[in-house]
Amino acid sequence: MNLKNVDALKKNDKFAAIDIGSHNCRLLISEKNQGVIKSVFNSSKPTNLIKNLSYNNEFNYKNIKKTIDSLSFFAKKINSMNVKEYKCIATEACRSVINPEFFVEEVKKNTGLKVEIIGSVEEARLSMKSCNIYISKIKKLGLIFDIGGGSTELSCFNTKPNEIITKSISYGVINLDEKCQIFSEEHVKNDLNRHFSNYFQHFKIRDDEKFLAIGSCSTVTSLCCVFLNLPFYNPKKIEGYEMYSEDVNTTIKYLENVNDNELQKHPCIGDRYMLLKNGIKILKIIMDKFPISKIIVTQKGLRDAITEEIILDYEKNKSS
Repeated sequence: MNLKNVDALKKNDKFAAIDIGSHNCRLLISEKNQGVIKSVFNSSKPTNLIKNLSYNNEFNYKNIKKTIDSLSFFAKKINSMNVKEYKCIATEACRSVINPEFFVEEVKKNTGLKVEIIGSVEEARLSMKSCNIYISKIKKLGLIFDIGGGSTELSCFNTKPNEIITKSISYGVINLDEKCQIFSEEHVKNDLNRHFSNYFQHFKIRDDEKFLAIGSCSTVTSLCCVFLNLPFYNPKKIEGYEMYSEDVNTTIKYLENVNDNELQKHPCIGDRYMLLKNGIKILKIIMDKFPISKIIVTQKGLRDAITEEIILDYEKNKSS
């Protein structure tokens, strides 16, 4: 299916961003109205791209097909909503396999979408930009983290002086189980501890100084839903909510003592319970290694930053 060109829009110009991750792909369509960028459509579809990779680290075609089905829906939505411009990016899933070009070609052939594979540094930049509204609350030490399907992305920064360190670790909520099977749970735990140890030491912070963290991943949003005892997933209730580290640790301990059947029955968890359990394993190490005071919960991500940049570039080109 080819994406059609739209010369003029009836009302407000619309712009879209698609983020192809390791276990789902997300579409955000936004428009700018009276100087404010707002979301008009938001959707997430499962992909599980990095599950069951071949012995030589190639994508499983069944998962490619599943992803293409989701992206076909997104392409149709982009057309039906008369989107002016879009950008479709892929992250760790495509960075970690040996046949990303085949995936990109299949997507183009079947959906008309052009996929750009971005590096971990660019991913960290976009992640930080998407959280600008919350970064302004950080007086000195900040940490932005995203526990994804195939990797965990961290941006650690000190505003006084202005320093930043980004790190991408190839452990996520999907591949954690597979790595534990290949090696051992103890090996994986030690490796994660090694990755996070002394990560921020050159900042030379005092013993009484703590990080204000921003968690932009489903592990944190699900944790917040459980802590707030929400009867269903409510984005408005959790966006921007600030969880004290004590509340985070208490909720983690509670979830660790709940059996799988009960987790699956929770209205804010459901069939994602195993992903949440894996995310908690990684989050526990982050909480242990970083002196965190609070975590600001957000659903904002790469697609928010991308749509903002598309809109700004479009306005700049239009006025020149």
